[in-house]
Amino acid sequence: MANELTSWITDTEISTRFPYYTRANADEVGPEPFTPLGWSLGWMKGCIPGVAGGFVEFGVLGWDEFALDPPEVFGNWGGYFYNQLSLPRLMGTRMPGATPEAIDQAYFGDHPGVPAIEVSPTDENEAATAKLGETMAWAMSTDGFPKQDAAAVMAREFVTQRPDLTSLTDVELVERARLSAEKLEEAWIPYCQSALGASLGPGAVQAICEAIGRGEDAVKVMTGIGAVESAEASLDMWDLSRMVKNSDSLNTSFDGGTTGLLESLRASTDDEAIAFCAAWDQLVAEHGHRGPNEWDMGAPSWTTRPTLALGMIERMRFQDDGKAPSAAKAKSVTVREELSAELLAMVEGDAEAHGTLQAGMHSAAVFFQLREKGKNACIRLIHEGKLAMLEVGQRMVDNGSLADASDVFMVLNTELDGFLGDPGALSATVGERKANMDLLRTLEPPYIVKLQDGVPPISEWPVRASGGAASAAVGEVLQGTAGSPGVVTGTARVILDPSNPSLIGPGDIMIAPTTDPSWTPLFLSAEGVVVNVGAVASHAAIVCRELGVPCAVSVIDATDRIPDGATIEIDGSTGKVTVISLP
Repeated sequence: MANELTSWITDTEISTRFPYYTRANADEVGPEPFTPLGWSLGWMKGCIPGVAGGFVEFGVLGWDEFALDPPEVFGNWGGYFYNQLSLPRLMGTRMPGATPEAIDQAYFGDHPGVPAIEVSPTDENEAATAKLGETMAWAMSTDGFPKQDAAAVMAREFVTQRPDLTSLTDVELVERARLSAEKLEEAWIPYCQSALGASLGPGAVQAICEAIGRGEDAVKVMTGIGAVESAEASLDMWDLSRMVKNSDSLNTSFDGGTTGLLESLRASTDDEAIAFCAAWDQLVAEHGHRGPNEWDMGAPSWTTRPTLALGMIERMRFQDDGKAPSAAKAKSVTVREELSAELLAMVEGDAEAHGTLQAGMHSAAVFFQLREKGKNACIRLIHEGKLAMLEVGQRMVDNGSLADASDVFMVLNTELDGFLGDPGALSATVGERKANMDLLRTLEPPYIVKLQDGVPPISEWPVRASGGAASAAVGEVLQGTAGSPGVVTGTARVILDPSNPSLIGPGDIMIAPTTDPSWTPLFLSAEGVVVNVGAVASHAAIVCRELGVPCAVSVIDATDRIPDGATIEIDGSTGKVTVISLP
């Protein structure tokens, strides 16, 4: 279809107080456009007020300094999620020892086109600086965060107390979806604090390591920390892959592809098939909320589309037993402990540096665990809203009102009540929005949005990858950021969609666009990982360190610049990717 769109129904206003937004680091949250219901219910009613509360609790600013309607903490144009840039810059101004320039460096590195920092008369705030100082002291010394633990318990209880959705009326199902958004706001407040706190310890560790000439070791002393919730799905999936690998009958079943596989295994009387299905049910019960683009209520999950996870197991079954994540983690723990002692000994004569390094390593471990626990809680709650609305959608499929159950996510939250009473009145609108969503997924949104320039009409957005990033040459080094330590050489395999893992397997290095944890089980099928976006505190970088998979993040345009089939070397401690040969 011709692209005649100028704007989209979930577009937000550009704040005059915080006028800059960016897609930098936003791909990890929203690599694809959000569905209308996913944004208007999950984000506008849950995530956005929750993260606003988190910024206030952390001490960045007060409730009187920004608005929720229109939202000033995030942006959305063309369905694409945008990080607020001006607000983190404000934190850089107010936080003791930080600067707006340091915030920009964390977001962009040396990326061109970053808007100049403009100082507002209200940026300086002594009360906020004092509060942030107290928060920093807490984050660098605490052993835990009870509010985050409580939010995780609340989310699990909301799942375990789920009523039989098939017994609820349509109105009750919508009420449950809206209740999940209310719970999501509650969970986001401590999660935002955990996410903000997770940047402090790693920053201190990196600074001290670089000061003593051991910058490459910084990521190594933040590896193998344990109790990272987002890594548990990968560990459980690895165990299932071993069941398949060691079974002739299961291998034969998986050889036939994943379509209809689960149904076939459930119908089988083979003991190994029965055992696999029991283990599968446990996996889904604990981790079924995961999936690509999982922050969107309208995106598929491992529960709603089992082939997503089955495809990862299918690839993982070919990996050698020697790549077991438990063995890699044990090695990482040994390296971390030995390096930590060595680095601390190097600064033993400098009490301040010694104390800062020790506190930084401790804080990084604590807050990496908290950050993943917080995200997991939020995704569980989004998934509960998803399941409730899919039940509504399936009923409308059964009565002929919708073509597909997921079409229910083309409706805005404000339209839901009327939609229940007369779904036919919106049938044409749903079809049009679905077609436009398909179009939006093919486009490249602006990297920066500025108040003074506005947002270009969607009709002017380029098609993805149409910019023609030049292919890397033999010997060229693509500089990214350290993600997970280890040096490995292998064959590049460009994977753009976790539902289509193609031929990824032993000896390969996976080149992926994003770093969402839902991808990480697939990482175990490869020797290493390179991703376009991310940072040392990105979700999947944290998980890769737990799994012992070398990973380089923030390798700009890696999926465009590294040809499939090229031989490359990655160094996860430095973020360097070297092209050795081309296919």
